[in-house]
Amino acid sequence: MNGERFHILIVDDEPNTAEYMATLLESSGYTTSWAYSGTEALETLVTANRQEDGTHPIDLVILDVRLPDLDGYEVCQRIKGNETLKHVSVIMVTALHSTDDKTRGLDLGADDYITKPFQSEELLARVKAVLRIRQMEREARQRAIELEQSQAQLIQVEKLAAMGRLAASIAHELNNPLQAIQNCLHLVLRRPLPETKRRQYLEMAQEEVERLIGIVQGMLDFYRPSKGQRASVKVNTIVENVLALAAKQLQRGQVTVHQHLTPDLPPLEAVSDQIKQVFLNIVINAVEAMPDGGDLYVNTTLTPDGRWVTISFTDTGIGLSPEEQANIFEPFYTTKTQGTGLGLSVSYGIIERHGGSIEVQSEPGQGSCFTVKLPVSQPEQSIATATQREGAKR
Repeated sequence: MNGERFHILIVDDEPNTAEYMATLLESSGYTTSWAYSGTEALETLVTANRQEDGTHPIDLVILDVRLPDLDGYEVCQRIKGNETLKHVSVIMVTALHSTDDKTRGLDLGADDYITKPFQSEELLARVKAVLRIRQMEREARQRAIELEQSQAQLIQVEKLAAMGRLAASIAHELNNPLQAIQNCLHLVLRRPLPETKRRQYLEMAQEEVERLIGIVQGMLDFYRPSKGQRASVKVNTIVENVLALAAKQLQRGQVTVHQHLTPDLPPLEAVSDQIKQVFLNIVINAVEAMPDGGDLYVNTTLTPDGRWVTISFTDTGIGLSPEEQANIFEPFYTTKTQGTGLGLSVSYGIIERHGGSIEVQSEPGQGSCFTVKLPVSQPEQSIATATQREGAKR
């Protein structure tokens, strides 16, 4: 472990002791700073700029218990209670020898302690051990950030894949209003018409332009990368938007949609476009599972205990075998000859990070039912923590 990568703050009101520790640590490759009181130590930590990777410029505080203003226990408690500083490691230094004095600092969040007088070898060994753990934590946080970024990229790739699967339908959706606009303008420009007719055709063209704007805006809203920020959303609105986006695909596939959306469902805390992506993927899969047309039943309900909203998509398609059901949410598994096999895997990850679940029930030749379950009261968890948990499972 390269000591030059770590910055240690020494907090001791005895200059000789602080200078001794600084000389010892610097000879081992560490960078040191001094503070002679608890207040000075906290000010030094707080004013230090936080790094972009989530680490703090000061990696370790060697903290004497006996200080002229705030004692070391109070300083340690404030460090560990501060959101910005809580990842900074702390070694308590005490001349007290009772077990209660030693464990008090550990109970407050200190990473280790050392008793005066100490041997130089002992100090360096404890510093090295604590910083080794800190390095492992730093690497784990970095991996969590990278995993989150990879997940965001994967979600965006699947958005593009979904748009590709909708491409023919979207082109048809855009072509109709364009054709209407062309016809209206042709009549206005090429035919002698009374003013009332000219105005009527121009108003029709304007309506079609507004329709085009709405279609394109819907595509852009779905396509643009998600900020990953949750907000209060209405699940019925998301379902309706998805069915509108896939309307032409459903029409071309001769699929009849039957909606039963329970009114006045409580709002959910969710990333709207990610939930939309999950629903759209399920709808497109349902259309592709009914090559000769069929029916798609979309229902939303609230569980009796009021804690969950369920959204079910039931098709009358070809169904899935037991083996396909067991593997359908696995990455790269697909029953199609084309595609990445990531759509349902990404969908599963999105719903899991929202604290919900997604399940499938199916029989060959009898269709499939995908059920998404989302919590009304969202669990308080950071995206990074949820991503870490998902990475650990896999």
